[in-house]
Amino acid sequence: MLDLAALVFAAGSAVGIAAFASTDPIVVHKSTVPALVEARGYNGKTVAKLLRNRIRDIARVAGTARGDDLGVFHADESAIDQLAERLHLDGLIDSLRELLDLHRYSIDLTLVNASQQLQFSLPQGLANGALVTAGADELKLILKGESASDALFTLYVSGSNSVPELIDKMAIRFIERVDPYVLTLYHFRNEYASGEFNETLPLIEHTVRVLPIDQVQWPLLLWGRAHFRQGDYDAAIARYRQALQLNPHFAFAQARWGEALVAKGEVRVGVEKIEAALQQVLNQREQPRPRRYATAVVLYQLLGDVQMQQGDHSAARAAYIAGLDLLPDNPLLQTSLGRLYLLHGQHRVAAELLSKAVGHHPNPQQPQQLLDEAMHKLLQQGDGAASL
Repeated sequence: MLDLAALVFAAGSAVGIAAFASTDPIVVHKSTVPALVEARGYNGKTVAKLLRNRIRDIARVAGTARGDDLGVFHADESAIDQLAERLHLDGLIDSLRELLDLHRYSIDLTLVNASQQLQFSLPQGLANGALVTAGADELKLILKGESASDALFTLYVSGSNSVPELIDKMAIRFIERVDPYVLTLYHFRNEYASGEFNETLPLIEHTVRVLPIDQVQWPLLLWGRAHFRQGDYDAAIARYRQALQLNPHFAFAQARWGEALVAKGEVRVGVEKIEAALQQVLNQREQPRPRRYATAVVLYQLLGDVQMQQGDHSAARAAYIAGLDLLPDNPLLQTSLGRLYLLHGQHRVAAELLSKAVGHHPNPQQPQQLLDEAMHKLLQQGDGAASL
């Protein structure tokens, strides 16, 4: 016969183990909201979840490459978080994280009315010229945070009666407070296509000022990439050299320096610089293999893209394949290699790669468009005979 007490104990043990396994560093307690806001469908639990999800969304777009040193945000909601929410155990999970010191930040939220009273007088003869008061509803969201090192801080945002708008503003304020580089990278990725960097550049300067010196290499790397995107290759190289002065083994800065040299027309020297950065990463045996491979894959992607731009398709293919040998399921490399095969009429192998990339690519529309093209070609002509 099933022992209910044993089942409950086992479930509790599973939750405890799951709390150990979970990597989300932020504990967001149920928030306090006014009755009028709750009547609009935003209770305390909903507001807390919206903030946590928005922080995750920003971190996901940022997609930091700093490894363990910067991972204060978990980009994706973990399986245990989803399960705990379904079983209404999410509060217990957060409590265990705090009890076991598995969190970086503990957050309490309060949403309050902050109505501004507008006063005006009606003309004489209307309501006897009485003073009329009209309320313009405005909400204020207050965050009281505590870090794992017991540092206390308070943030607040206001100026709107829209809860989602306040949540977005608070998520940005919070991330800027605890890790401005993540917010800088978020804006950089959003503004890269336009090349304007109106939000990014002021944040880069701020981040360089406030980050510990051993982390400043990262915003300097972004600064260089912004210059590169705007076509100022010499300014980009100057930033990469600054980053390398702080850390001579910073492979990303060395590789991006090579990219800038290629753009200036110094193709051979630039490619050699990227290849040297790659070799440096692969030789860092003291680094954990997952981190070493993740870094190498980014550089293989860059090397292949540069060689594609130079028209050396065979070398680009070799770079993409070398990266996939390390991480076979990398969707960016799958997409790049699939595009290359599609260009050479190898529609079937292109479709196989692109179909794998669609479900995991950060921008799935890219591989999907290429996959649609490959499938269309297969239906019309079959697999082409051209090869690299």
